[in-house]
Amino acid sequence: MRKRMEEHFAETPAVYHKKAKTLAVMSGKGGVGKSNVSLNTALAFIDKGKKVLLIDLDVGMGNIDILLGRQGRYTIMDVLNQQMPFHRALSTGPKGISYISGGTGLDTMFELNREKWAFFLKELSAVLSHFDYVLFDMGAGLSKDQLPFALSADDILIVTTPEPTSIMDAYSAIKHLALNGRELKLKVIVNRCISQKDGISAYTRLSNTVTAFLQQQLEYAGTIPEDSLVSKAVVEQQPFLIKHPRSKLSRAVYLLADSLLEAGTAKKEGSRSFIDKLSSFLRRGNAT
Repeated sequence: MRKRMEEHFAETPAVYHKKAKTLAVMSGKGGVGKSNVSLNTALAFIDKGKKVLLIDLDVGMGNIDILLGRQGRYTIMDVLNQQMPFHRALSTGPKGISYISGGTGLDTMFELNREKWAFFLKELSAVLSHFDYVLFDMGAGLSKDQLPFALSADDILIVTTPEPTSIMDAYSAIKHLALNGRELKLKVIVNRCISQKDGISAYTRLSNTVTAFLQQQLEYAGTIPEDSLVSKAVVEQQPFLIKHPRSKLSRAVYLLADSLLEAGTAKKEGSRSFIDKLSSFLRRGNAT
């Protein structure tokens, strides 16, 4: 599979027209199910006929390998530090999902020189042309080194729960984004809900606070129910969307995927590309 992937990338012209939609999945704190949402949403996209790449940016604390029960040979830090071609660092998982694991040392990203960043951006740009969607599983709390990736994405999905502390942590994360970006497309999914009513209530509280104090608009992406199947899937290291595709839990994720895909068709003409925006952020953070 890896050999066929490398041949495919090698034979593809260097000039591309199609660019993947990018989605940053983040939370205000850990333990809200962000990585599970990222992975199972990516798999739902595949079931909807999309080619998907999942990039684990929760470096040092990444869970994608664990949730898949696999160990990626290389990580995104190999691309950054060793100038490894991006396609070599990719792994393939269930349903044909492509993913790249997190590594260690993200806190040193901005210490990389211009040559390494130029290589990384060129590689990432080429990869984006081979997928319909690229999902970034961000670290909880969003460090300064991850901020450019979130602000450059076409959409940002905030994962929270109905717990008051989780809602306030989500608000803090959104505030961090708002202080550094202007035109933000923020969507909220409320995870671990006892009922849909609880999810809508949590979203409404968060949305009202964000509107009042940050002058930002949120979009409701839906709710995902509390379900013991999640913990069982984690123990078995098999995504619940594969293990229990007809469960209420999986149906909620498919609805989330539908919502995100529908929103993805409404991208403004003339808007800057992910690579253009990311490049500008990195130029500011790297003066070497």
